[in-house]
Order: sequence, then C-alpha cells, then structure tokens
Amino acid sequence: MEEKIKKLKEKLNYIGTRDLLGMIGIHFITFADNAEDVAEQADIFNKTKLMSPQKQYMYLAGLLMSTEDKSDGSIMKSEIFDELESDVQEITQEYIRTFLNIDYKAEPNNAKRNLVSMEAFTSYFDTGILRYPEQTIELIRELYTDFDLHLEEMTGLVLEDFISFYQLICDTFEETMNASKYTVESIKKQLNSFNPFVVDIEKEYERFLAFSQGAASINLQNTMDNLNTIKSASVMEMFGKKKGEKLLDIFGLYRAETDFLYYNGKNPFAEKPLCWIDKETLFIVHPQFLLNAIYNYITDTLENPKNPFADKYKKSKADIVENLFIKLLEKIFGEEAKYHTSVCEERGTKEHDILIEFKDYILIAEVKASKVREPFFNPEKGYKRVRDHFKSDSGIGGAYEQAIILKKFMEVKNDAILFENKNKKFVVENISKKKILPIVLTLNQFGGLAVNTSMILEKEDNQPYPWVCNWHDLENIIEILQYLNKKPDDFMDYIVWRIENHTNVLSSDELDVIEGYFVNSYVKEKKGAIYFPPNGPSLIDKIYFERHGIPYEFPLKKSPVYKKKKIGRNAPCPCNSGKKFKKCCIGKGIYD
Repeated sequence: MEEKIKKLKEKLNYIGTRDLLGMIGIHFITFADNAEDVAEQADIFNKTKLMSPQKQYMYLAGLLMSTEDKSDGSIMKSEIFDELESDVQEITQEYIRTFLNIDYKAEPNNAKRNLVSMEAFTSYFDTGILRYPEQTIELIRELYTDFDLHLEEMTGLVLEDFISFYQLICDTFEETMNASKYTVESIKKQLNSFNPFVVDIEKEYERFLAFSQGAASINLQNTMDNLNTIKSASVMEMFGKKKGEKLLDIFGLYRAETDFLYYNGKNPFAEKPLCWIDKETLFIVHPQFLLNAIYNYITDTLENPKNPFADKYKKSKADIVENLFIKLLEKIFGEEAKYHTSVCEERGTKEHDILIEFKDYILIAEVKASKVREPFFNPEKGYKRVRDHFKSDSGIGGAYEQAIILKKFMEVKNDAILFENKNKKFVVENISKKKILPIVLTLNQFGGLAVNTSMILEKEDNQPYPWVCNWHDLENIIEILQYLNKKPDDFMDYIVWRIENHTNVLSSDELDVIEGYFVNSYVKEKKGAIYFPPNGPSLIDKIYFERHGIPYEFPLKKSPVYKKKKIGRNAPCPCNSGKKFKKCCIGKGIYD
C-alpha cells in the first residue's frame, strides 16, 4: 500500500495546484436548470465512481498539498484526473481488503471483530459529517457561546469571527461562481446576435473579432482567474491585520513536501482547507470543508483536557446537549407528553437524562455528548478501542445499560415513584399497560454501529434493542415528520417498528431508514432483512432545497421497490396518515 501511495504522490508532483483542486471542487457544485437536474447534480455519486467521494477527494487534496509543485503550467486533462481517481479508489479498497482478509468459517469470532472494526473505520474515515451548514453554525453557537471569553483568550478570536469568516468565504465563492455564469451568458448572447444575412458581412465579422479579442477575452480571463478564489487582502479588510492573519494562519495551507501518506493519517487539507496558490490568493475547493474545519478547531481548542476550565466545560456541554434534545423532543410530542429530566429511582441515586410519558408509551432517553473515538487500522486493536468506548459510561452501550436499569426498576411496578431534577417526586402510573422503550441520543454521529447496535451490543434476550439517533438526524427527522404531516403517534409507530426490526435493518444512515418507512409502503410489511441504499436523491434533500426556494425532483418512481400509480383525490393518503389524499400529501411531489 505504501508503494502505491508514494507512486500517486509522485504523479501529483507534476499536477498544478489549481488544476486538481478545481476539478475536485466541480464535483461538489450543483449546476442545474430544473428540479430533476438539481436532484441529479446534488448527488455526488452521479459524478464519480468513488465509493466515498467526500473523504476520498479530501484525501487526494491532502496528498496534493503535501507534495512539491513541479508542474509546468500545462492544463491537466480529464483523463489524468480519471487516473488519479482510480489510484485513490485502489488505495481505499486496499484498506477494506485488510478487514475482509479472514476465513469467516474458521474464525467466526474474529470475523465479527473485523466487521465491527471495518464499520467503525469506514464511518470515521469515509462517511464524513452529514449535516447542513445551518446545522453546524447553530451547533457552534449552542455549544460554545458560554465559553466565548475562553476561546478569545486562547486564540484572539470569538465565535462570531469564525462564523463571519466562513460567511465571507461562502459569499466570495458564490460571487465568483455567479460571475463565471454571467460571463458565459454574455458571450452566448453576443454569439446569438450574429447575423449571417447582413449586407456587410466583413463588418459583422470585424465586430465579432473585436469582441472576442477585447471585452470577451478580458472578462473571461478575469473570471477564470478569480474563480473559486479569495484575496488575502479581502480577509484583512474585513477582520483587520491581526485577526485576518490569525484566521489565514489557522485555515490556510501552503503546498510543500511533507510525510503525509495514509488515508487514516492526519490530513493537512482537512485542517486547513483554504489552499494558497500564490502570495496573495487562496483557492476555495468548497466552503463546506472550511465550516467543518472551523467546527473541529473550536471543539479541539475548548475540549483540551489541559484547559483550566475543562471540568466546567464538560459539565456545561452535557447540560447544553441534554437541553437541545429536550427542545427537539418537545417539537415532536408537544403538550401531549410529560417530560422529566435528571430522573432518579431514589434521591441521590444515579440519574437518568430524560423520561417521556406519551399515551401508552414510556421513553427512557439517555443523552451522550462524547466524541467519536478514532479507530485503529489494525482490526484487533481497532475492535478493542471501539468496544471499550461503546461499553463505557459515555458510549452507546453504557447509555443503553443505564436505560435498562430504569426500565427494570419500573416494569415490576404498576405505579412507580421516581424523582426528577434529582429530588422532586413524581409518579408514573399504570406501567403494566404501557410499553417502555430505551432510547440513546448522541451529539455526534457513530455511523453503522449506531444504526444497528446488534453488531456489538451485549444485551439480555428478553430486553429490546435501543433506538439510537444523533442530534442532526433528529432535527432532520422532525423536518420529515412535519413535511409529511405526521403526528406523534406516527413517530411512535416508527420507533416501535424500528426497535422490533432492529437486527433486520441494513443501513448506515437512520434518515434512509425513516424515509423508506414512510414513503415505501412495502417496508412495514416486509419480513426479514431490509436494505436501505444510501445513494440517490432523498426526501430531506428535497425539503432542504425547497426551503431555500429551489425546486427539487424526488424520483421515487425510479426506486425498484416502489411502483408509482395514480391516486384519487378522495382516496386514503398512502402515507398512512388516515386523511384523504387531497387533505394530506397531494401537490407535494411525493406521491403525485
């Protein structure tokens, strides 16, 4: 593998910085004229054969920026880019083969170990953070506002400096993209004005020659020079010299020979995604990379255990995350539910985060704000690290055990006396007639091990699996519920189905599962394993684009498990809301 990587870096020595970063950036941009084009262009898998495009392109950019630039200025051909993609794909597959290189029949225990290690490795190094920019900005403000003074003392910058810096990069990126669009449109307009039937054809030719050699050439060259770039002077103008230099020092990356090699190494581009292409200009591959780097930088700075405020920060963050989830759950259940926090079986005993009473259900939700631990490449070491974190008090398995302790305490009683906020007594009545469900809510995204905990969770046979969901997914699930006019009862039907079918679900993303559940009627009826593919347009993307005023085609009719048919206006809505089609989903582009 090392030899393959070194050969790839040797090739990259002779590739221009702007050429390759520009080709990578194009794959993250949506060029579209209508709703169907938006859906196709927004799906990066339509533009590449890479198995994990976001992380693999970041890896390729990191390798490029860790080489010496020996390019001669010639424009890179698309065939070369295809070759570089193939090299990255082969290196990635080499990693996967390491986990799969085992005799499953002879070593069944080690096979499971390797599959868990591979799942943790791929979700950490391949998947990337799945959230919209607005969610990241909201999360930064929610988590870190209380520690703004500490951040300023440590970096000389406050939260709004980082957010404003991202916004400047984002606005500049969009401006350069729009400028290119306008330049091309003006050239097309001029070309369309050509009149082949004009009396003086030589004069008409001279007019076009002057345009092509004059304004058109100058505008096109200026547009291409500025495309996807920002001048350092623009940063200084907005933030001043001291803050501007600090921001560019943190997030600006110079191309130089370094020892970065491995896919799971410390990628310089992930930390510094603004790449210098000359002394005054930085290249913007895509603003989303910068926003992720900003979030990670602030998180790592404030969460350093050596900070004198480390203990205070840890407690404050846990409280903030719990309150964030309470707000989201209230959006689902509203006033129809009773909410209890910091619940104890007895005064002074170990507390449980959230208990919700809703009709015939009791939800025991444990909230965890711990980071995802970076897994090792070695399957044996990787499994031990993942397992130990999973089972710890801050992990998903530890949270599940906490929920089961309270569940066992309650289910042997008809009326259970508990204490919320550590000492305020309350009573949960008629427990024998209610269903108690364990829920684990995480701030961060734990990939396939959260979607299907049966890969690693140890539980008693008579106890249910948990439903595990991260903050970003729960936000998006609420958007889906509202868009489809779903009620709290519909959500609970999903949770019950999801827990009962926990081991049958084959997916790496909870949003794919809930989307399939609500829009494909066969899902609820199917017995055995159910696979929810990750690729293609999604309902949450449709909701997101439409909220921003962009039509989006959500082609369920293309799904092999869904047959579109005409639905009468007075027929029951296929989303199972109990309403007529005309009173529910008609006109939303989901079933019509």
